[in-house]
Amino acid sequence: MDNPGLVWLMSLAHGFNEFFSIIVPPLFPFLVPGLDISYADASLMVVVFFVTYSVFQLPIGRLVGVYSSRMLLAVGMVGLSVSIALVAFAPSFPLMLVGMAVAGVGGSTYHPTGMSVISDLESADTHGRSMGIHGMLGTFGSMAAPIVVAGVAVSYGWRTALLVGSALGLAFGVALYLLYPRIAPSPPPSTGFVAAVRAEFGRDSVGQVRRALGFVRSPTVLGLSLLFVVIGGEVRAVQTFTPVFASELVGDDPAFGNAMLSLTMVAAGVASTVAGYWVDRFDRRVFAAGCFLLTAGVVAVLALVPLDRLLLPVAFVVLGVAMYSIYPAANAITAGASTEELSGSIFAVTQTAAAIGGAGGPFLLGVVADVASLEIAFLTTAGIAVFGVAVVALASDEFA
Repeated sequence: MDNPGLVWLMSLAHGFNEFFSIIVPPLFPFLVPGLDISYADASLMVVVFFVTYSVFQLPIGRLVGVYSSRMLLAVGMVGLSVSIALVAFAPSFPLMLVGMAVAGVGGSTYHPTGMSVISDLESADTHGRSMGIHGMLGTFGSMAAPIVVAGVAVSYGWRTALLVGSALGLAFGVALYLLYPRIAPSPPPSTGFVAAVRAEFGRDSVGQVRRALGFVRSPTVLGLSLLFVVIGGEVRAVQTFTPVFASELVGDDPAFGNAMLSLTMVAAGVASTVAGYWVDRFDRRVFAAGCFLLTAGVVAVLALVPLDRLLLPVAFVVLGVAMYSIYPAANAITAGASTEELSGSIFAVTQTAAAIGGAGGPFLLGVVADVASLEIAFLTTAGIAVFGVAVVALASDEFA
Protein backbone atom coordinates (compact mmCIF):
# COMPACT_ATOMS: atom_id res chain seq x y z
CA MET A 1 0.00 0.00 0.00
CA ASP A 2 1.13 3.57 -0.66
CA ASN A 3 -0.12 5.12 2.61
CA PRO A 4 -0.60 2.27 5.11
CA GLY A 5 -0.99 4.46 8.20
CA LEU A 6 -3.88 6.43 6.80
CA VAL A 7 -5.49 3.34 5.24
CA TRP A 8 -5.49 1.62 8.64
CA LEU A 9 -6.85 4.70 10.44
CA MET A 10 -9.67 5.10 7.89
CA SER A 11 -10.36 1.38 8.11
CA LEU A 12 -10.57 1.59 11.90
CA ALA A 13 -13.01 4.49 11.53
CA HIS A 14 -14.98 2.26 9.19
CA GLY A 15 -15.06 -0.38 11.91
CA PHE A 16 -16.58 2.02 14.40
CA ASN A 17 -19.06 3.27 11.81
CA GLU A 18 -20.19 -0.30 11.13
CA PHE A 19 -20.34 -0.99 14.87
CA PHE A 20 -22.97 1.71 15.23
CA SER A 21 -24.75 0.68 12.04
CA ILE A 22 -25.49 -2.69 13.63
CA ILE A 23 -25.68 -1.73 17.30
CA VAL A 24 -29.48 -2.14 17.45
CA PRO A 25 -30.20 -5.53 15.74
CA PRO A 26 -28.40 -7.63 18.41
CA LEU A 27 -30.80 -6.04 20.91
CA PHE A 28 -33.96 -7.16 19.05
CA PRO A 29 -34.45 -10.14 21.43
CA PHE A 30 -34.53 -7.61 24.30
CA LEU A 31 -36.36 -4.74 22.56
CA VAL A 32 -39.29 -6.67 21.04
CA PRO A 33 -40.59 -8.13 24.31
CA GLY A 34 -39.31 -5.29 26.51
CA LEU A 35 -41.05 -2.53 24.54
CA ASP A 36 -43.92 -4.76 23.36
CA ILE A 37 -43.27 -3.99 19.69
CA SER A 38 -43.28 -6.11 16.51
CA TYR A 39 -40.27 -7.08 14.39
CA ALA A 40 -41.40 -4.55 11.77
CA ASP A 41 -41.46 -1.86 14.48
CA ALA A 42 -38.01 -2.83 15.70
CA SER A 43 -36.65 -2.79 12.15
CA LEU A 44 -37.87 0.82 11.85
CA MET A 45 -34.98 1.80 14.12
CA VAL A 46 -32.62 0.51 11.44
CA VAL A 47 -34.69 2.07 8.67
CA VAL A 48 -34.76 5.63 10.04
CA PHE A 49 -31.03 5.45 10.76
CA PHE A 50 -30.22 4.56 7.17
CA VAL A 51 -32.72 6.99 5.67
CA THR A 52 -31.01 10.02 7.21
CA TYR A 53 -27.64 8.33 6.72
CA SER A 54 -28.33 8.05 3.00
CA VAL A 55 -29.78 11.54 2.55
CA PHE A 56 -26.92 13.38 4.26
CA GLN A 57 -24.15 11.44 2.54
CA LEU A 58 -24.85 13.31 -0.69
CA PRO A 59 -24.05 16.85 0.56
CA ILE A 60 -21.15 15.48 2.61
CA GLY A 61 -19.68 14.07 -0.60
CA ARG A 62 -19.71 17.57 -2.08
CA LEU A 63 -17.77 18.96 0.89
CA VAL A 64 -14.99 16.36 0.68
CA GLY A 65 -11.93 18.11 -0.72
CA VAL A 66 -13.05 21.62 0.19
CA TYR A 67 -13.35 21.06 3.93
CA SER A 68 -11.19 19.22 6.44
CA SER A 69 -11.56 15.44 6.27
CA ARG A 70 -10.28 15.34 9.83
CA MET A 71 -13.19 17.47 11.05
CA LEU A 72 -15.82 15.65 8.99
CA LEU A 73 -14.71 12.30 10.36
CA ALA A 74 -14.19 13.29 14.00
CA VAL A 75 -17.30 15.44 14.38
CA GLY A 76 -19.40 12.82 12.64
CA MET A 77 -18.18 10.09 15.00
CA VAL A 78 -18.81 12.20 18.08
CA GLY A 79 -22.28 13.18 16.85
CA LEU A 80 -23.14 9.55 16.11
CA SER A 81 -22.00 8.46 19.56
CA VAL A 82 -23.94 11.17 21.40
CA SER A 83 -27.09 10.34 19.43
CA ILE A 84 -26.90 6.67 20.44
CA ALA A 85 -26.67 7.83 24.07
CA LEU A 86 -29.85 9.85 23.52
CA VAL A 87 -31.56 6.72 22.18
CA ALA A 88 -30.62 4.92 25.37
CA PHE A 89 -32.14 7.69 27.50
CA ALA A 90 -35.28 8.12 25.34
CA PRO A 91 -38.46 7.56 27.43
CA SER A 92 -40.56 6.31 24.50
CA PHE A 93 -40.21 4.37 21.25
CA PRO A 94 -41.05 7.38 18.99
CA LEU A 95 -38.26 9.38 20.65
CA MET A 96 -35.90 6.45 20.13
CA LEU A 97 -36.68 6.67 16.41
CA VAL A 98 -35.85 10.39 16.49
CA GLY A 99 -32.52 9.59 18.14
CA MET A 100 -31.74 6.99 15.48
CA ALA A 101 -32.53 9.55 12.76
CA VAL A 102 -30.06 12.02 14.29
CA ALA A 103 -27.49 9.21 14.61
CA GLY A 104 -27.82 8.63 10.88
CA VAL A 105 -26.75 12.22 10.25
CA GLY A 106 -23.58 11.68 12.28
CA GLY A 107 -22.85 8.36 10.59
CA SER A 108 -23.28 9.87 7.13
CA THR A 109 -19.90 11.62 7.24
CA TYR A 110 -17.76 8.49 7.16
CA HIS A 111 -18.13 6.75 3.79
CA PRO A 112 -17.89 9.75 1.44
CA THR A 113 -14.90 11.04 3.40
CA GLY A 114 -12.98 7.96 4.47
CA MET A 115 -13.36 6.03 1.23
CA SER A 116 -12.45 9.11 -0.79
CA VAL A 117 -9.27 9.48 1.25
CA ILE A 118 -8.27 5.89 0.45
CA SER A 119 -9.29 6.12 -3.22
CA ASP A 120 -7.32 9.34 -3.78
CA LEU A 121 -4.13 8.28 -2.01
CA GLU A 122 -3.88 4.68 -3.22
CA SER A 123 -3.02 3.63 -6.77
CA ALA A 124 -5.00 1.38 -9.11
CA ASP A 125 -2.58 -1.44 -8.26
CA THR A 126 -3.43 -1.25 -4.54
CA HIS A 127 -7.14 -0.36 -4.55
CA GLY A 128 -8.19 -3.98 -4.02
CA ARG A 129 -5.86 -4.57 -1.07
CA SER A 130 -6.57 -1.24 0.61
CA MET A 131 -10.32 -1.69 0.19
CA GLY A 132 -9.93 -5.25 1.49
CA ILE A 133 -8.39 -3.95 4.72
CA HIS A 134 -11.07 -1.28 4.84
CA GLY A 135 -13.73 -3.97 4.55
CA MET A 136 -12.01 -6.24 7.06
CA LEU A 137 -12.05 -3.70 9.88
CA GLY A 138 -15.59 -2.73 8.93
CA THR A 139 -16.73 -6.30 9.41
CA PHE A 140 -14.80 -6.56 12.65
CA GLY A 141 -16.80 -3.56 13.85
CA SER A 142 -19.98 -5.39 12.89
CA MET A 143 -18.67 -8.46 14.69
CA ALA A 144 -17.92 -6.50 17.85
CA ALA A 145 -21.43 -5.05 18.08
CA PRO A 146 -23.29 -8.25 19.06
CA ILE A 147 -20.47 -9.31 21.38
CA VAL A 148 -20.36 -5.99 23.23
CA VAL A 149 -23.97 -4.83 23.29
CA ALA A 150 -25.64 -8.24 23.70
CA GLY A 151 -23.14 -9.21 26.40
CA VAL A 152 -23.80 -6.03 28.34
CA ALA A 153 -27.56 -6.25 27.76
CA VAL A 154 -27.77 -9.72 29.29
CA SER A 155 -26.37 -8.47 32.59
CA TYR A 156 -27.28 -4.79 32.70
CA GLY A 157 -30.06 -4.19 30.17
CA TRP A 158 -30.25 -2.80 26.65
CA ARG A 159 -30.07 0.87 27.66
CA THR A 160 -26.74 0.34 29.41
CA ALA A 161 -25.51 -1.60 26.37
CA LEU A 162 -26.20 1.41 24.13
CA LEU A 163 -24.43 3.73 26.57
CA VAL A 164 -21.33 1.51 26.57
CA GLY A 165 -21.26 1.64 22.77
CA SER A 166 -21.67 5.40 22.87
CA ALA A 167 -18.70 5.79 25.23
CA LEU A 168 -16.47 3.70 22.96
CA GLY A 169 -17.40 5.84 19.96
CA LEU A 170 -16.69 9.08 21.80
CA ALA A 171 -13.24 7.85 22.80
CA PHE A 172 -12.41 6.90 19.23
CA GLY A 173 -13.70 10.22 17.86
CA VAL A 174 -11.23 12.08 20.05
CA ALA A 175 -8.40 9.69 19.14
CA LEU A 176 -9.11 10.12 15.41
CA TYR A 177 -9.00 13.90 15.73
CA LEU A 178 -5.59 13.71 17.43
CA LEU A 179 -4.03 11.05 15.16
CA TYR A 180 -5.15 12.23 11.72
CA PRO A 181 -2.70 15.15 11.27
CA ARG A 182 0.19 12.95 12.36
CA ILE A 183 -0.20 10.50 9.46
CA ALA A 184 -1.98 12.49 6.74
CA PRO A 185 0.41 13.01 3.78
CA SER A 186 -0.72 16.61 3.32
CA PRO A 187 -2.49 19.20 5.48
CA PRO A 188 -6.29 19.38 5.21
CA PRO A 189 -7.98 22.33 3.47
CA SER A 190 -8.00 25.41 5.69
CA THR A 191 -11.42 26.64 4.51
CA GLY A 192 -13.89 27.01 7.38
CA PHE A 193 -17.10 25.00 7.38
CA VAL A 194 -19.44 27.92 6.62
CA ALA A 195 -17.16 29.18 3.88
CA ALA A 196 -16.92 25.69 2.38
CA VAL A 197 -20.70 25.30 2.36
CA ARG A 198 -21.17 28.69 0.74
CA ALA A 199 -18.49 28.01 -1.85
CA GLU A 200 -19.89 24.61 -2.75
CA PHE A 201 -23.64 25.21 -2.51
CA GLY A 202 -24.17 28.97 -2.57
CA ARG A 203 -23.66 29.75 -6.24
CA ASP A 204 -25.47 28.90 -9.46
CA SER A 205 -27.93 26.60 -7.72
CA VAL A 206 -29.83 25.80 -10.94
CA GLY A 207 -26.62 24.84 -12.70
CA GLN A 208 -25.54 22.74 -9.74
CA VAL A 209 -28.81 20.81 -9.78
CA ARG A 210 -28.46 20.15 -13.50
CA ARG A 211 -24.89 18.96 -13.14
CA ALA A 212 -25.82 16.77 -10.18
CA LEU A 213 -28.71 15.18 -12.09
CA GLY A 214 -26.48 14.62 -15.09
CA PHE A 215 -23.85 12.98 -12.88
CA VAL A 216 -26.35 10.69 -11.12
CA ARG A 217 -28.07 9.74 -14.37
CA SER A 218 -24.85 8.72 -16.14
CA PRO A 219 -24.89 4.97 -16.99
CA THR A 220 -21.86 4.20 -14.84
CA VAL A 221 -23.22 5.93 -11.73
CA LEU A 222 -26.68 4.41 -12.23
CA GLY A 223 -25.18 0.95 -12.54
CA LEU A 224 -22.98 1.42 -9.48
CA SER A 225 -25.92 2.80 -7.50
CA LEU A 226 -28.12 -0.18 -8.28
CA LEU A 227 -25.26 -2.54 -7.43
CA PHE A 228 -24.83 -0.95 -4.02
CA VAL A 229 -28.58 -0.88 -3.33
CA VAL A 230 -28.54 -4.66 -3.70
CA ILE A 231 -25.38 -5.10 -1.61
CA GLY A 232 -26.73 -2.86 1.15
CA GLY A 233 -30.08 -4.64 1.12
CA GLU A 234 -28.72 -8.16 1.41
CA VAL A 235 -25.99 -7.36 3.94
CA ARG A 236 -28.14 -5.31 6.31
CA ALA A 237 -30.99 -7.82 6.03
CA VAL A 238 -28.67 -10.65 7.10
CA GLN A 239 -27.05 -8.57 9.85
CA THR A 240 -30.41 -7.45 11.22
CA PHE A 241 -32.17 -10.81 11.28
CA THR A 242 -29.38 -13.32 11.90
CA PRO A 243 -29.61 -12.98 15.72
CA VAL A 244 -33.36 -13.70 15.92
CA PHE A 245 -33.34 -16.19 13.02
CA ALA A 246 -30.47 -18.28 14.40
CA SER A 247 -31.94 -18.00 17.90
CA GLU A 248 -35.24 -19.47 16.73
CA LEU A 249 -33.49 -22.31 14.88
CA VAL A 250 -32.15 -23.71 18.16
CA GLY A 251 -35.12 -22.97 20.40
CA ASP A 252 -35.08 -19.26 21.18
CA ASP A 253 -31.51 -18.88 22.47
CA PRO A 254 -30.47 -15.18 22.06
CA ALA A 255 -26.86 -15.94 23.02
CA PHE A 256 -26.55 -18.48 20.19
CA GLY A 257 -28.13 -16.09 17.69
CA ASN A 258 -25.71 -13.28 18.51
CA ALA A 259 -22.81 -15.74 18.47
CA MET A 260 -23.76 -16.70 14.92
CA LEU A 261 -23.78 -13.06 13.85
CA SER A 262 -20.35 -12.53 15.42
CA LEU A 263 -19.03 -15.65 13.71
CA THR A 264 -20.41 -14.45 10.39
CA MET A 265 -18.66 -11.11 10.83
CA VAL A 266 -15.34 -12.72 11.78
CA ALA A 267 -15.44 -14.81 8.62
CA ALA A 268 -16.49 -11.74 6.65
CA GLY A 269 -13.55 -9.71 7.92
CA VAL A 270 -11.00 -12.34 6.98
CA ALA A 271 -12.68 -12.93 3.63
CA SER A 272 -12.72 -9.23 2.79
CA THR A 273 -8.94 -8.99 3.16
CA VAL A 274 -8.22 -12.15 1.18
CA ALA A 275 -10.77 -11.22 -1.47
CA GLY A 276 -9.12 -7.82 -1.90
CA TYR A 277 -5.90 -9.57 -2.91
CA TRP A 278 -7.67 -11.65 -5.57
CA VAL A 279 -9.79 -8.76 -6.81
CA ASP A 280 -6.59 -7.10 -8.07
CA ARG A 281 -5.91 -10.21 -10.17
CA PHE A 282 -9.27 -11.28 -11.62
CA ASP A 283 -12.19 -9.76 -13.49
CA ARG A 284 -14.04 -7.83 -10.80
CA ARG A 285 -17.42 -8.30 -12.50
CA VAL A 286 -17.18 -12.09 -12.53
CA PHE A 287 -15.95 -12.03 -8.95
CA ALA A 288 -18.95 -9.94 -7.83
CA ALA A 289 -21.48 -12.16 -9.63
CA GLY A 290 -19.95 -15.25 -8.03
CA CYS A 291 -20.27 -13.71 -4.57
CA PHE A 292 -23.96 -12.99 -5.15
CA LEU A 293 -24.63 -16.55 -6.34
CA LEU A 294 -22.82 -18.14 -3.41
CA THR A 295 -24.65 -15.87 -0.95
CA ALA A 296 -28.03 -16.88 -2.40
CA GLY A 297 -27.14 -20.57 -2.16
CA VAL A 298 -25.99 -20.44 1.46
CA VAL A 299 -29.04 -18.40 2.54
CA ALA A 300 -31.30 -20.98 0.87
CA VAL A 301 -29.57 -23.82 2.73
CA LEU A 302 -29.90 -22.04 6.08
CA ALA A 303 -33.59 -21.27 5.52
CA LEU A 304 -34.67 -24.61 4.01
CA VAL A 305 -32.34 -27.34 5.28
CA PRO A 306 -32.49 -28.44 8.95
CA LEU A 307 -29.00 -28.08 10.42
CA ASP A 308 -27.83 -28.97 13.91
CA ARG A 309 -25.75 -26.81 16.27
CA LEU A 310 -22.52 -28.20 14.80
CA LEU A 311 -23.33 -27.42 11.17
CA LEU A 312 -25.01 -24.05 11.69
CA PRO A 313 -21.73 -22.27 12.59
CA VAL A 314 -20.12 -23.70 9.45
CA ALA A 315 -22.97 -22.41 7.30
CA PHE A 316 -22.81 -18.93 8.83
CA VAL A 317 -19.03 -18.83 8.28
CA VAL A 318 -19.54 -19.61 4.60
CA LEU A 319 -22.28 -16.98 4.45
CA GLY A 320 -19.93 -14.35 5.87
CA VAL A 321 -17.24 -15.25 3.34
CA ALA A 322 -19.63 -15.14 0.39
CA MET A 323 -21.51 -12.01 1.42
CA TYR A 324 -18.55 -9.79 2.26
CA SER A 325 -16.11 -10.85 -0.44
CA ILE A 326 -18.11 -8.67 -2.81
CA TYR A 327 -17.17 -5.45 -1.00
CA PRO A 328 -13.56 -5.09 -2.19
CA ALA A 329 -14.71 -5.95 -5.73
CA ALA A 330 -17.52 -3.37 -5.73
CA ASN A 331 -15.37 -0.70 -4.08
CA ALA A 332 -12.49 -1.35 -6.47
CA ILE A 333 -14.91 -1.02 -9.41
CA THR A 334 -16.05 2.31 -7.95
CA ALA A 335 -12.50 3.54 -7.36
CA GLY A 336 -11.58 2.65 -10.92
CA ALA A 337 -14.53 4.68 -12.21
CA SER A 338 -13.75 7.79 -10.14
CA THR A 339 -11.32 10.68 -10.45
CA GLU A 340 -9.75 12.68 -7.63
CA GLU A 341 -12.10 15.56 -8.38
CA LEU A 342 -15.24 13.39 -8.25
CA SER A 343 -14.24 10.67 -5.79
CA GLY A 344 -16.11 12.26 -2.88
CA SER A 345 -19.29 12.60 -4.92
CA ILE A 346 -19.18 9.13 -6.49
CA PHE A 347 -18.55 7.41 -3.16
CA ALA A 348 -21.30 9.53 -1.61
CA VAL A 349 -23.74 8.35 -4.29
CA THR A 350 -22.77 4.67 -4.07
CA GLN A 351 -22.78 4.63 -0.28
CA THR A 352 -26.10 6.49 -0.26
CA ALA A 353 -27.42 3.76 -2.51
CA ALA A 354 -26.05 1.15 -0.09
CA ALA A 355 -27.73 2.95 2.80
CA ILE A 356 -31.05 3.02 0.93
CA GLY A 357 -30.72 -0.71 0.41
CA GLY A 358 -29.69 -1.02 4.05
CA ALA A 359 -32.95 0.65 5.07
CA GLY A 360 -35.16 -1.30 2.69
CA GLY A 361 -33.71 -4.78 3.23
CA PRO A 362 -34.34 -5.05 6.99
CA PHE A 363 -37.80 -3.49 6.70
CA LEU A 364 -38.76 -5.91 3.91
CA LEU A 365 -37.64 -8.86 6.03
CA GLY A 366 -39.44 -7.45 9.08
CA VAL A 367 -42.73 -7.27 7.18
CA VAL A 368 -42.28 -10.78 5.76
CA ALA A 369 -41.42 -12.12 9.23
CA ASP A 370 -44.62 -10.65 10.70
CA VAL A 371 -46.78 -11.88 7.81
CA ALA A 372 -45.18 -15.30 7.27
CA SER A 373 -42.21 -16.50 9.36
CA LEU A 374 -38.59 -15.74 10.16
CA GLU A 375 -37.51 -18.59 7.87
CA ILE A 376 -39.34 -17.15 4.87
CA ALA A 377 -38.06 -13.68 5.72
CA PHE A 378 -34.46 -14.91 5.80
CA LEU A 379 -34.97 -16.76 2.51
CA THR A 380 -36.02 -13.46 0.94
CA THR A 381 -32.37 -12.41 1.15
CA ALA A 382 -31.51 -15.08 -1.41
CA GLY A 383 -33.84 -13.36 -3.86
CA ILE A 384 -32.06 -10.05 -3.28
CA ALA A 385 -28.71 -11.72 -4.01
CA VAL A 386 -30.00 -13.31 -7.24
CA PHE A 387 -31.15 -9.88 -8.37
CA GLY A 388 -27.57 -8.72 -7.79
CA VAL A 389 -26.34 -11.21 -10.39
CA ALA A 390 -28.72 -9.65 -12.93
CA VAL A 391 -27.44 -6.16 -12.07
CA VAL A 392 -23.82 -7.16 -12.66
CA ALA A 393 -24.73 -8.81 -15.97
CA LEU A 394 -26.76 -5.85 -17.24
CA ALA A 395 -24.16 -3.24 -16.21
CA SER A 396 -21.13 -5.29 -17.15
CA ASP A 397 -19.88 -2.83 -19.78
CA GLU A 398 -20.15 0.10 -17.36
CA PHE A 399 -18.16 -1.78 -14.71
CA ALA A 400 -15.29 -2.65 -17.05
